[in-house]
Amino acid sequence: MTLKRLGEFGLISRIRARLKYRSGQTLLGIGDDCAVYKPAQGKRQIVTSDALTEDVHFKKNLIPPARLGYKALAVNVSDIAAMGGTPRLALLTLGIPANCPLPYLNKMLDGFLDACAQFKVELVGGDTVSSPKNLFISVTLIGDVSKDRLFTRKGARPGDGIFVTGSLGNSALGLKLLTGEKTAWKGSKKDIKFLIDAHLSPIPRLKESGALSRSKAKITSMLDLSDGLAGDLAHICQAGGVGARLCEDRLPRSPAFTNICAANKLSSDDLILGGGEDYELLFTSPPKDAKKISGLFRKAGSPVSHIGEITARPGEIVWVRSNGRESILPRSQGYDHFKS
Repeated sequence: MTLKRLGEFGLISRIRARLKYRSGQTLLGIGDDCAVYKPAQGKRQIVTSDALTEDVHFKKNLIPPARLGYKALAVNVSDIAAMGGTPRLALLTLGIPANCPLPYLNKMLDGFLDACAQFKVELVGGDTVSSPKNLFISVTLIGDVSKDRLFTRKGARPGDGIFVTGSLGNSALGLKLLTGEKTAWKGSKKDIKFLIDAHLSPIPRLKESGALSRSKAKITSMLDLSDGLAGDLAHICQAGGVGARLCEDRLPRSPAFTNICAANKLSSDDLILGGGEDYELLFTSPPKDAKKISGLFRKAGSPVSHIGEITARPGEIVWVRSNGRESILPRSQGYDHFKS
């Protein structure tokens, strides 16, 4: 069986037959002009969209198709988590070149639908179109959030603490390892695998977002780290009209990250500040809630780090090195598809 013989409607039927999760909120799913669902009472609807384009976001020889499907959903789930929400329904649009092998497409869909089941998201529609050359995947994700616990980028105030979940730089270093910038990388296979997995299969911080949402801690701003720490912190500063101080010795690094950087004489600062796709949560909170947040994450079994403070100097991010020296980071807006 080839994609040409299967056809567009055969492909859609195949996708519908392979759904692994159904939402109780869905009244009408795949098969009509629109999907129909019933929003949860007392919630606000939130919607996000993200696209992955071959040779821009991924190369087929560097990411297995199942992981590509997983990642296409996971990066959108991370956006929902960044708002304190819960993902519910997904729309999937595929632009498929004629030479895309059907087995490859099947594995990519398996990865996507497995992710739907993992994050309790129902695929309710989308579109399939031909693409002249490259594969592209576009996902729209619909979620909901408590109207009283909607977290946004805007709201950070001078004196607020800056917090981040997990550890930083793993994905950026994993991408370096994948792209083979060196003929041979020094370090253990275990560490190298951990870092590559961090890039190929990011873990959206839904559990951590939910814990914050259910807590009484005041969260003044939050987003997920897709453009690197410096770029994404700049978004928070710009939205709130504030500045920040970042402390080098407080930044969380995984043992694998530290080991591989040391073995290969890499600058960890560049990877942490400028590398993207960690999909950790970066958020701010008043000083009075710092202990509350630490206790909350300790109880949840998830790491969180207090990495700096918000200041009153708009747009200025001060980098405090371990030796006490300070410098102002260049203004960064993150990765720009039309400038980078």
